[in-house]
Amino acid sequence: MGELDGMTQARWDSLSHQDRERLRDLSGLHPQLKQWQGWRVEVVDADGETRRFIVGQSTGWRPCTLEISRRSAHGGPQADSRPFKSVKPLYKR
Repeated sequence: MGELDGMTQARWDSLSHQDRERLRDLSGLHPQLKQWQGWRVEVVDADGETRRFIVGQSTGWRPCTLEISRRSAHGGPQADSRPFKSVKPLYKR
């Protein structure tokens, strides 16, 4: 990990765009939702419950997938890391 040891917000902010992209760790993004960024989706989760949300993404060196409840929301909880039984894209937001 070398370059990421001791990463702070100030250090991240001082990096160039190219350096940020090179160092960014995308492992926090949900593999089933990566392609649906900005879409409203309907999922059936691992417990069999159906939910609808807009797929978002946090910022920083290790972003995660967010479940945004509605267009006017300013964020949301991190998406469940367990696999979904199904993901149905509804429309692009």
